[in-house]
Amino acid sequence: MGISLLVPFRANGRGDSRVRSWRWVKKRWATLLPEAELCVGTDDGGRPFSKSVAVNDAFAKSTGDMLVIADADSWVEREQLLTGLERAAYYEHLVVPWWTAYRLTRQDSLHIMTLDPAEPNPITRTMKENAAGTGPSPASGAMVLIIQRRSFERVGGFDPRFRGWGSEDVSFANACWTLLGRNEYSMGESYALHHPQPTTKDGMRVWKDDKGQLNTALYERYRKATGHPTLMSVICGEHPVGQTPIGPSPTLNYDELVELPDMDVNNPPPPTIAHEAVIDYGDTRVTI
Repeated sequence: MGISLLVPFRANGRGDSRVRSWRWVKKRWATLLPEAELCVGTDDGGRPFSKSVAVNDAFAKSTGDMLVIADADSWVEREQLLTGLERAAYYEHLVVPWWTAYRLTRQDSLHIMTLDPAEPNPITRTMKENAAGTGPSPASGAMVLIIQRRSFERVGGFDPRFRGWGSEDVSFANACWTLLGRNEYSMGESYALHHPQPTTKDGMRVWKDDKGQLNTALYERYRKATGHPTLMSVICGEHPVGQTPIGPSPTLNYDELVELPDMDVNNPPPPTIAHEAVIDYGDTRVTI
């Protein structure tokens, strides 16, 4: 079973603090998953940055049957990775190998980057308390993901029409749930080193040179198609990657499909298909 680690990354100039953090995280990944083929992807140089284009670029460079997709500032520990790879290889679906996400503070991140990336897990209880960990929604598609190569191809990879911050990862996760089956989560933690997070004047998080809300219309198409394999296949078929035909997996359980409620434009719900999720407790798997 070949494993490819796909990392989307583009520096915003020499002074970008993410260059340093990626340098450390890259060495961390070499310790955690040395058997993986590292494939770093970038976008086409447009403004703002497109994570989708960068993920697909990394995919195009890869050869592995199993894909680990990781943000350039993030990682999970090896035991979770091995569990996630085993679960993802079992049948076609998206595996999120974490349940609690810790986005570390600037001070703690700076300290971590002074440590040897090859040493045991450097995250302390105090660092976790400082970060105030958060759980995923069942449409989470960020930080670290695991999926079969053919499954990634079956949903058309990430949609390259997304540009700027937000919605590309949720739309990918919704496409996976709709065409592959219920997303699965493993008990465990994910970590992300600190980096500046630009916002609009209204407080919306954006990328550099990002005016915000660039992806609303496209995300709305994915939202409406969630739970409807035929509709989702049409959208994913607009951006195919690889050799696997776009469409529902042969192992898709149609009873697991979940539709999103109609959106109230004045009070939109969070981008989630949150009704159920599968959590892996090692020998026990629980549906919530």
